[in-house]
Amino acid sequence: MGRRQTGVVMVAIVWTAFSGCLQTKSEVDVKPVDINLNITGRLELVITDARKEEQKITGSAPKRTVRPVDIGLPAGSAPTSTAEALTRLANRRTQTARLMLVAEIYPVADSGNRKDQLIQQMSARHPQIAALLDSQLVGEQHNGYLAARGSLSAQQQALMDAENADRAELYKIEAAEKGTSVDQVTLAYYMARLEHVNKGNWVERYNKATGTWEWFQWDR
Repeated sequence: MGRRQTGVVMVAIVWTAFSGCLQTKSEVDVKPVDINLNITGRLELVITDARKEEQKITGSAPKRTVRPVDIGLPAGSAPTSTAEALTRLANRRTQTARLMLVAEIYPVADSGNRKDQLIQQMSARHPQIAALLDSQLVGEQHNGYLAARGSLSAQQQALMDAENADRAELYKIEAAEKGTSVDQVTLAYYMARLEHVNKGNWVERYNKATGTWEWFQWDR
């Protein structure tokens, strides 16, 4: 009888441990879904911060206020081709993997100083970038980067590449600090930049009918 009781107790212990593992796995899988469902709702907050940084970079107040609807997006959201696509991908990752990825990209202790350095570099470069935009040789893409719209000299190409490299690093730092996706940050900065561009500059607008982003010259 003693052996039978011992066997029952051991089975119960094993089953309890196994059930605990199943619960933990389920919780880990669900957490990213809860987190990412709130990302779009925080877009306006990310845009507000991006506006502040753009004022530092440009050294001037915005010329206008740009809303998602001004570039073809539903208010407070992003189309499937950008933020929502990356959100669905993130939903399939575990919470641990996401945290490890952020930790590997940028140590929290160093991110503040590096962010300030990037802002200063972009601010010093801004007059040249603005001149490129005014020449219509480059345009602002919705993904947060400059793209050539004409034939660039080697010097102009190097300038654009340097700007895009700094932007990429800044987006990663911002995403890590805010606990959101890089895609949300790039969209926020894109909208903030549109508040500073000049009439005739090349930018992109989302076409709901075709589900694609299209170039157009800013007309406001």
